[in-house]
Amino acid sequence: MTIFAELGLNSTIQKNIKRLGYKTPTDIQEQSIGAVLSGADTYAIAPTGTGKSAAFLLPLLQELSQVDHSQDQVRPTRALILVPTRDLAQQLEESISNYGKDLKLRCITLFGGVRIESQVKRFKRGTDIIVSTPKRLADLMKAKAISLDKIEHFVMDEADRLVSMGIQPLLTKIIEAMPAKKQMVLFSATDSKALTKFSQDNLNHPKNVRAVQNQPALDKIFHTMYRCSRNEKNKTLFSLLEMLNCERALIFIRTKNDVNVLTDRLNERGFSSQGLHNEIPQKKRQQTLKDFKNKSFKFLVATDIASRGIDIDDLYYVINYDLPVNSNDYIHRVGRTARTGSSNNQVLKEVSKRAEPTSKIKHSGASAGKKIKGSEVLGHAFSLVSPEQERLVEKIVKSVGKEIKIERNPFDKRKNN
Repeated sequence: MTIFAELGLNSTIQKNIKRLGYKTPTDIQEQSIGAVLSGADTYAIAPTGTGKSAAFLLPLLQELSQVDHSQDQVRPTRALILVPTRDLAQQLEESISNYGKDLKLRCITLFGGVRIESQVKRFKRGTDIIVSTPKRLADLMKAKAISLDKIEHFVMDEADRLVSMGIQPLLTKIIEAMPAKKQMVLFSATDSKALTKFSQDNLNHPKNVRAVQNQPALDKIFHTMYRCSRNEKNKTLFSLLEMLNCERALIFIRTKNDVNVLTDRLNERGFSSQGLHNEIPQKKRQQTLKDFKNKSFKFLVATDIASRGIDIDDLYYVINYDLPVNSNDYIHRVGRTARTGSSNNQVLKEVSKRAEPTSKIKHSGASAGKKIKGSEVLGHAFSLVSPEQERLVEKIVKSVGKEIKIERNPFDKRKNN
């Protein structure tokens, strides 16, 4: 079994990850750390929940710490990490702070929703690392507030999402603003033709890294789908939550208006809930996530803004009020449970022993997951499938890699008599 000490990481980083509870690297970490440390362009694909952030951050921080610019009057920006959402940017900033303690590196996070003037002021003394969303980075480049001409390492996290956002001209402009000689690293949970083409056009003889496991997190999750009309969904959801009687659940729904409406309905029924979508002010979104992690309320209702880059310890249940149109988004949603972190797996195992998600409802073997049971189960994903959404199931099943049958609604007494 490989240990972090064998991957070429320095003693400070080893001490930091040991403090965080990391013991042995995941497959993607074991393969990627050496690739990134080698200085080669890297194209890495690994399922959600397998520790991808640490896979590129640990070697990146080590490389940057080789030269100390902490005493410079203005630090040169040597690394850029591009991300699709504000929430992921903030999470990476927190991870950089934890992994990079005592390395004397500075990180600035950039995203929309806050006054651009306040972000410009932060660059007076420069920074080693920028973590940014594309649009805000482009705004600051246009304002000549930052320069990318000293960038040595360029990372695209959730790269599949970035290349599918319809911002190719913007990505090209950002890449052209950096030196031709730089390391470029792409990390993604899912692959696509667009991402493959982007890598072929922009990476130079990359090291291709793919996790050996086939969706390990998904293999440890029950996937249950109930057939119900749109008019039945609220009643079905309320009955499901009463049956589960759980400490927390993350509920995904299609639009921001749906988030607001469902949150109100849940609270009216006595289910303590809050909503999350991209039009909620950033400060309030941060507080909502913090409160959910601290179990200040039980049910977080969210759009797909919460499907990527958000780690929540011991979250056992994910509920899809609506199925996502894109099957990859389903994988990211359910990947919020069964997370691979410092000690999350052990925590989730203890939760799963208590939860017994199938004790009150009979499921088909395929839906409940033939190959997993008992303490091996790390999460349970429920989906409420209306007739017009059934066409989406085939692609979801293909992405998950196991059979998932749409079952009759166990809470519809008319159909179960």
